Amino acid sequence: MSPDTILLLVIVLFLVLLACETPVAWALAASGALGIMLLRSPEMVTSLLGNSPYRTSSNYTLAIIPMYVLLGMFALHGRLAERLYRVASRALHRLPGGLGIATVCACAGFAAVTGSSVATAATIGKVSIGEMRRFGYPPSLAAGIVAAAGTLGILIPPSVVIVIYGVLAQESIARLLVAGIIPGLLSALVYGLFILVLGRNIRTDPEAGLRGVLDSTAGGGARSGPTGANSPGDTSAGDTATAAAGTVIAATADDGQIELRDPESVTRLQAARALIWIGVVFAVVVTGIYSGLFTVIESGAIAALVGLVMLLSENMADGLRATSRKLLHALVETASVTSMTFSILIGATILSTFLVMTRVPMRFTDWVLSLDVPPLMILVALLLTLILLGMVLETLSILIICVPLMHPAVTALGFDGIWFAILVVKMIEIGMITPPVGINVFVVSAASGVTVEKAFRGVLPFVLAELCVVALLIAFPWLVTWLPSTIVG
Repeated sequence: MSPDTILLLVIVLFLVLLACETPVAWALAASGALGIMLLRSPEMVTSLLGNSPYRTSSNYTLAIIPMYVLLGMFALHGRLAERLYRVASRALHRLPGGLGIATVCACAGFAAVTGSSVATAATIGKVSIGEMRRFGYPPSLAAGIVAAAGTLGILIPPSVVIVIYGVLAQESIARLLVAGIIPGLLSALVYGLFILVLGRNIRTDPEAGLRGVLDSTAGGGARSGPTGANSPGDTSAGDTATAAAGTVIAATADDGQIELRDPESVTRLQAARALIWIGVVFAVVVTGIYSGLFTVIESGAIAALVGLVMLLSENMADGLRATSRKLLHALVETASVTSMTFSILIGATILSTFLVMTRVPMRFTDWVLSLDVPPLMILVALLLTLILLGMVLETLSILIICVPLMHPAVTALGFDGIWFAILVVKMIEIGMITPPVGINVFVVSAASGVTVEKAFRGVLPFVLAELCVVALLIAFPWLVTWLPSTIVG
């Protein structure tokens, strides 16, 4: 059997396993193992399956992943979301579309601590969507704002996605993390300007908006998705309800559900502390990169320690038992997310070994270099491919499939690898809000009760805003490359 035929069989098997809802890690490992067995021998597969888990997970660079995940979980249970949203809404409520812009600001701030788009969209969505609807925002627009702004979580450092990209592409993780700062802020600015324009057409009658919210909840309560079942990424233990006074309160359960109190109950001192915590965490991560006092991995550990202090200090008023329960849930969730991520990386190692044996990355690079078209056109075509993949695959699958192929080819064309990495992350952001997968949209729908169909309608205009940001980054590469160039060493 020829290598090309084996490659085709492996690709088909991988897609079939994904369509059968097989965990991504198992789909990667099984398809890669089959390819190696057909190409070489069963003995080699056995040896690879025995060695890969240790060789992959023992990479010291990967230690930053559990640190960032732990930091995000501490922030998730540290009551930052509602306090950030309250600070932003107080500062921006006089602007047209002020609550929408406040949501974007809260998402950007929360993303600077959690590094997770799903966590950002779910947590901020519980706080903000009900309040935006109370003040007359259409449900689709309110959900669209949160789903789109939540994507900032994988761009603004700390970002686990960027770390994994650096591992796959063998680029400097420190430079990649810093490179995401300006594009992340630019994305937030474009979202804000977009909402500012839309906000001039939004009625600001809270009573009229409140009646719409109450009517929708009275008709059967919040729904998790189009069929009422929990959608992918649903982490809530109770539905979000809207009280008669229009305050957003999420039910609290003993299984770790995050308590989201009435936003108006957030005091100025609590809001100030939230800003201080975010500033300290962000400063630790960035200072560690620039100062050389500690490595990126050490900065992640210190940031996680700051997150632990934040969680303990912000929850002590509820008593030792409640605080201990939240800490335990944060640790358990960290272990779950980290093990899932490492499992995917191990599966990716097995598939990548097969691809190297068949010389797929090298052949793809040679083919791209042989094309008689401008390099920029090739770059745009590759980026558009990422949008199509984002419609059917989730983030890590896209990274694992595309980075080993595209990154060498693009750098061989003469483009900067750091710059291309940020463009890839931006395209993955678009994939997180485009149908039919659009994981952020499903998460927001589950957290807010807005139907998936309405959430997708509301988020589509923000896809245009994302494409505008990508066009700016392509036209002005220094927006990405300037900050990384200032890092010494």
